[in-house]
Amino acid sequence: MVLPVYQGESLVLRAVASVLGQSYETLELIVVDDGSTDGTLERLERVKDPRLTVLTVENRGVAHARNLGMSRSRGEYLAFLDADDLWHPDFLSRALTTARRDGEPYCLVYSWYYAVDDRERLVNLSHPFSVSGIIFGDVLRNEGILLPSTTVIHRRVYETLGGFPTDCYHEDRAFFIRACRRFPAFPVGERLVVYRQTPSGRARCILKDFDEALAAEMSIVRSLEPVLEPEEISTLERFQMRFLMNRFLMYNRLPHAKRLFPRVAPALLAKDRKGALAVLSMKTGIDLLYLARVVVQSVTRYGLLPWWRRLRRPFYPRLGGREASVAATAAGDGLV
Repeated sequence: MVLPVYQGESLVLRAVASVLGQSYETLELIVVDDGSTDGTLERLERVKDPRLTVLTVENRGVAHARNLGMSRSRGEYLAFLDADDLWHPDFLSRALTTARRDGEPYCLVYSWYYAVDDRERLVNLSHPFSVSGIIFGDVLRNEGILLPSTTVIHRRVYETLGGFPTDCYHEDRAFFIRACRRFPAFPVGERLVVYRQTPSGRARCILKDFDEALAAEMSIVRSLEPVLEPEEISTLERFQMRFLMNRFLMYNRLPHAKRLFPRVAPALLAKDRKGALAVLSMKTGIDLLYLARVVVQSVTRYGLLPWWRRLRRPFYPRLGGREASVAATAAGDGLV
């Protein structure tokens, strides 16, 4: 298991506890500290567990950190957990059961997730995608099927692709597009991951600058040009423009969305409710997609609070046994 971290002193121990507390115990956890200058490394050094290895490198980005971790790993299957996300205790066991049940070990397995904010309040539920087999077309047309923290891959996938690309902004999406073109993927069929969505996240901050955000979307297209067919690249570019426009609107960047609107294929906006709200936003000058997001998140955050309080307990345990040192340290920081 590979866990990249940068400036993660406030959350990394909880993520480590999430891995070491798995019901599937035969694992190794490689944490790659990507040049943190806060107290991340000091906190990691307090964890005493033979399954944990901590690597420290100069800051070169999350793709390089994941690649280094994978190169040092020894397991048949590889999984990734970002330092601000959490796994259900049965995430690995259920993912591996799915991989072996479907009889195609050289594959990817993915879970659904719960999205939370900075205060651990539920704000969204991932779409329950259940596509399986060669899902290349589905991944090309959807952003949320596979995320690093929700996905387990066979080692053959990594060895075939050579890791995450370091020349594009959305390195995880580029990796999974390539992977799903060559290998089958299967859903676990459960929500087994807590995924953090915050206003200060990397994907949100980049939306402030139109040119930077557009360059980030195009970087994934340029990165995949050598390995995809021209028609596949054309499809990818059209959908990346649509995804970017939706993100501009969802995070209250209406002027940026208006600027991008002429580059988005009208047929793509007619496919779903987000597209319909995007078109109405252009016509009315009111960011309806942003307003819809605020309403949905508010209803989810407060209306589902009693349900979420019960459901979240396995993700935030106070661990015992061999994980006690992690739990004690994290609990002392108010994290577990």
